[in-house]
Amino acid sequence: MVYQRVEPSTKSMKAEVVLPSSTKKKERETTELYDPLGVHRAVSSAIEGPTWWRAVGASVVNQMVLLGALSPLLLLPLALLTVFVLDLSAWVSVPSWGLIIWAGLFCGEQFYQLLFNHSDNTMQPTAACPGRRGTVIVIGAGPVGLATVKECAAEGLDVQCFERRDGVGGVFRFNSDITGGCWPTVKLTTSPWVTAYSDFPPVSESSKHLSAEEYVQYLERYIDHFALAKHLHFNQSVTAVKQMDDGRWQVTVVDQASGETVTHDCDRVAISVGLNLHPKPVSLPGQKTFSGEIRHSAHYKGPEGLAGKRVVVVGAGESGADIATELSHIARKTYLSLRKGRFIIPRTNPLNGVANDYDTNRLRYALPVPLRNWFMSFERKICFHTGEHTPEAALRAQLLAASGVGPSSQTATKSDDFVRRVLLGKLSLRKQVVGFDREHVIFADGQRELADSVIFAHGYVPAFPFLFYPHGVAARHPGEMFLNMFHPDLGDSVAFCGFARPAIGAIPPTGELQARLFAQVAAGKLVLPARSELLKAIERDKRENVASFPNQPQPNAVVNWIPYMDRVARLIGCKPQSLRLWAQPKLLWRLFTGPMTGAYYRLQGPGENAIAWQTLKKLPRMHRVREILIYAGLHFWSWPWQVWHPHPRWRRPTTIL
Repeated sequence: MVYQRVEPSTKSMKAEVVLPSSTKKKERETTELYDPLGVHRAVSSAIEGPTWWRAVGASVVNQMVLLGALSPLLLLPLALLTVFVLDLSAWVSVPSWGLIIWAGLFCGEQFYQLLFNHSDNTMQPTAACPGRRGTVIVIGAGPVGLATVKECAAEGLDVQCFERRDGVGGVFRFNSDITGGCWPTVKLTTSPWVTAYSDFPPVSESSKHLSAEEYVQYLERYIDHFALAKHLHFNQSVTAVKQMDDGRWQVTVVDQASGETVTHDCDRVAISVGLNLHPKPVSLPGQKTFSGEIRHSAHYKGPEGLAGKRVVVVGAGESGADIATELSHIARKTYLSLRKGRFIIPRTNPLNGVANDYDTNRLRYALPVPLRNWFMSFERKICFHTGEHTPEAALRAQLLAASGVGPSSQTATKSDDFVRRVLLGKLSLRKQVVGFDREHVIFADGQRELADSVIFAHGYVPAFPFLFYPHGVAARHPGEMFLNMFHPDLGDSVAFCGFARPAIGAIPPTGELQARLFAQVAAGKLVLPARSELLKAIERDKRENVASFPNQPQPNAVVNWIPYMDRVARLIGCKPQSLRLWAQPKLLWRLFTGPMTGAYYRLQGPGENAIAWQTLKKLPRMHRVREILIYAGLHFWSWPWQVWHPHPRWRRPTTIL
């Protein structure tokens, strides 16, 4: 799409849009572009390009930042030479000693973290515990439920899983008769190797994102490989989970085919029904008088019935963005309503064709959030001022700016197909929906649009209507539980697996680590801390969540991906011990700079698997050497703040290894 810039007014601007056509003659349209989020102005600025002096200035600043990152490598040898070889004045020797001491303390602190930060004895039994062969019931056969079944079976536990659908996959298994789940054209937003189980790599080495159907096939291969079929029961709806007088649990299950009701007794229950089960309710002024259709995205099973209609999609999360994109091809008019801006990531990096989640390396995510936000924003500004911004990149950058927080301080939408539809004029952005007036939808800035259908893709609420809490025990949001999985008043008898949503990353590897932890607890190899300690940890986590994600409503299930997995892994004892890795420098380099996957937690400790080594060696490095050097320089110059800063946002969230 080509914009020919004219002077914009306060809320709109005129632009001439040249739409591509299969015919030789190009069709031209002049339209009035209402621009509530400023994306069209940002795109026009990017197309105009910077002045030469701005481009030169940005290039100079960019090189100065790189020089600053390289300065320890350049200055430290000179400092050593000055102090120990040359006899120079104090004006030179004192700064040299300062740099040497700084570098020595930095290296010492890093080695301390690498040596002593791989395990956490909080959940180790105080005395030897005999192995327990208890019974476990898992509710839900999605990706996390399957991992829970596999890990419990590996520990010798008697485990059974009940799933209301007719097969595995959870929300990824298409079923037009069940509320929620995917629709036929869904593609995953995380790549196969990042989404995969830690001990069962994908068949293909490609980073191309799988369709929902392909992912279900991967899960079926997982079942066959680990012989899990005997533990799985489909078309079984769990209607009640109640604690009995002896502390065990009674699970009531209804067979959907025969209608037969059966009760099962067990020692522990793992609830793995997922976050996307109960749609968030909608209540807005004028809703009852709206002449069109209002529904939640949980009821969206495809574009059928919406061709030629005016549709408003509310919410620019991954489901909302993909639904709006799909409908923009067939609807008469499609609007995407945003409460505020968003951090948008393309599924695939347009520069190298590799999945974008390959840039989740430890060197980057060990930086404090403000430094990470600064550098990511800095790179975008440099691209803009040097003229390297494409229209798509300019639109994404403007949406990020409109969010009001940095990229690492919010959940990311890992799909930008809708961006191209906006640039083509086939999809229009609007502000938050605040009400209805007969056939109109009213937005937060007063704009009104005619609409035939409104689809709310504004999220879900975690709810467990089948769970009957014991007397005196109140229900809690997973974000108010220990590690988002253990209710402090239910202890280890109930685990909520799969309710930690990474801001950037994938749920399956996170849920798999939760499954491994739960299986260790159920087998008696680990024990939960006392209730008072659980409550302290929960309050600490809530404070850190507020500091990390200021835009998220409280409570929520969002976690910092790598720090969260490191924490669970330390409790299990499977976070790699760094000394053993130094003997393999190539692998060590990949662990520093390569994409983060669950295989990292199979290198050592319980569940160690040789497949993990092979997986990590295959994956490519995403970041350029220049970026890696800058990350290393940021670590070098900011380490005292990372260790001792009073605000948790400025502290190091995890180690670089």
